[in-house]
Amino acid sequence: MDYRDPLFSVIVFFLIILVTVILTLGFGKLKEILKQKEIEKLLRDFEYVEIEDLKVDKNSISALLLLARAYEIKGDYEKALKIYLLIEKQQNSPDILKSIALLYFKAGFLEKAKNIIYKVLKIRPRDREALKLLIWIDEKLGNYKEIVDVLEVFNELGVDLPKEKANALIKLYLTHGCNLEEFCKDVESFDDIYKKYPFVRREYVSYLFKTNPEKAYDILDVYEDLDLYWNRKDIPDNEKFCNVWAAKKVKKCEKKAPFEIEALKYLPQNLGELEFEYICSQCKKTFPLYSTRCPNCHELFSQKLIMKLSEKKDIENIEF
Repeated sequence: MDYRDPLFSVIVFFLIILVTVILTLGFGKLKEILKQKEIEKLLRDFEYVEIEDLKVDKNSISALLLLARAYEIKGDYEKALKIYLLIEKQQNSPDILKSIALLYFKAGFLEKAKNIIYKVLKIRPRDREALKLLIWIDEKLGNYKEIVDVLEVFNELGVDLPKEKANALIKLYLTHGCNLEEFCKDVESFDDIYKKYPFVRREYVSYLFKTNPEKAYDILDVYEDLDLYWNRKDIPDNEKFCNVWAAKKVKKCEKKAPFEIEALKYLPQNLGELEFEYICSQCKKTFPLYSTRCPNCHELFSQKLIMKLSEKKDIENIEF
């Protein structure tokens, strides 16, 4: 091929882009590995030190905070908590108290976390981070009416949290019914919540599959909600779902589909299968199961479906 050929220039251009992308990803991964090694070295340096014997003074607090956060990143909440508690004795700081409450929350000690947050709010009644953590704790405890009280505080602060409001309305409706007069005004059904907050579509579709599957199929997104109905046997036989039927080898469909569905359409039967993961659009973490609230960054309604092709496993005749 002549180097003056336009096709040669296009190939070179794409090769440059490919090399650039590979190098960028490589440097990013290397940076992450080096950062992790630094954290591990820091922890090893303190491995021989008994936390109770650490001296806390104004000069050492910054180093101890760094150490506590390193343990927190590592997932060693017990050691991180001990350090935060030592610092808190020396420095009665609302920020340290918030860190302690968050650690208790992550470790599953919800009542302890709540008691600490109340201490923070006595000092700083308008602390938004503390108020948000209180919402997360009350959600875990099923105290949805208390969440409404916290949302009223945010309203007084001039902060609108539509996702938190929508989530509280859904929780109230699905548990005891939305019977809080002011908060539940104009909300008599899940349909009303969906009309007011369209971003809860996935939760609405999931609810409809239990109560009105026909309506669920009408409003769902064929690919974004695919995991909700992929294994169901009542998928409508119409043009909207023709690619799904084609991927299942039931009929042919000439419409274009996402790569994974398109590949299944042409792969030999029983060779490949579809698996699902979920990525948070906020923190970019991936999870094997869907959550309304991201387990990592706690953002609501942020998880998006990822389709994955995998080799179909023959689970017949397996001995246990």
